[in-house]
Amino acid sequence: MMKRFLLAALGLAFAGSASAATLTLYSAAPATLAKSLAAAFEKKTGDHVEVWTSSTGKVMARLAAEANHPHADVVMVAGWSAGLDLAHQGMVYPYRPASIEKTLVQPAQEPAPFLPYGLDTVSMVFNTKALPQGASLPNSWFALTQPEWKDRITAPNPLLSGTASSFLVAFVDQYGNKAWQFLSALKANGTVWPGTNHAALLPVLSGERSGMLECVGHAAVAAKAQGNSVSLVYPKEGTIMIPRPIMIMKSAPDKQLAEQFVNFAMSPAGQKLVAKNNLYPALQGIPAKPIMAKIGSFKVIPVDWQKLAAEQPAVLARFKKQILGQ
Repeated sequence: MMKRFLLAALGLAFAGSASAATLTLYSAAPATLAKSLAAAFEKKTGDHVEVWTSSTGKVMARLAAEANHPHADVVMVAGWSAGLDLAHQGMVYPYRPASIEKTLVQPAQEPAPFLPYGLDTVSMVFNTKALPQGASLPNSWFALTQPEWKDRITAPNPLLSGTASSFLVAFVDQYGNKAWQFLSALKANGTVWPGTNHAALLPVLSGERSGMLECVGHAAVAAKAQGNSVSLVYPKEGTIMIPRPIMIMKSAPDKQLAEQFVNFAMSPAGQKLVAKNNLYPALQGIPAKPIMAKIGSFKVIPVDWQKLAAEQPAVLARFKKQILGQ
């Protein structure tokens, strides 16, 4: 009798595990968002989500390395042009339901075979306790080449950061050769590009450096919310509003499960988690955190994302050689 009971219990356990599915998610920062979306989806559906998080550059590199044996089912990155690049490579399964598309906020209404799960900006960020003596907060990107900022500025490496990459290509598209002269002047003035947004922000928070340019919004807001003496500056020339893609990979074996995850990320519950993690929600009616600058309160540079996606490889290659010396 006991043996039959144990066999029945084991049978139920195997039946239960067989009904649960596993989804693999690759995501750029913030890692807390990917993990919280995964946990909430697991709780809602009973399915398991394996999460791997890194920078956009490293996510793209891993996808390229695994091209012959893909693992990711759903990918979330920080740059819209990165998503378009994957789509142009034929790696993205088109999923953009009209029922969701019509609920997007205006800045997220960019054409693509995927959806935007949120939006972010880049700004200048300064440690107000580590400014040069007598210096005030600058209101222009170009001010950071002045002598008073020598050896005091950091920036994220656009080869690693999706938002920095998007901003760089948009900046070059806007200013042409003037942009390259500016970048060269920054380098000559001691600006460093130490890595990801996190790596570039740490010296500013510690006071080792005074400021950071093209800092991704969610990292800047998180630092401010944690009580750091930082000030966000949106320069007078403007910044860009960057939609962040959530994409189903064409290689995903269970498209229905992947669609369910995307639908959850785009639902009010998922979008509230986007807001909680210091991004602008893509869904109408879900407010961003009060600490974040209101959309419309800073100048936004218009962007042709299709054009920028085509220009990005050449711009990044030139940056790597001319600015990083690699």
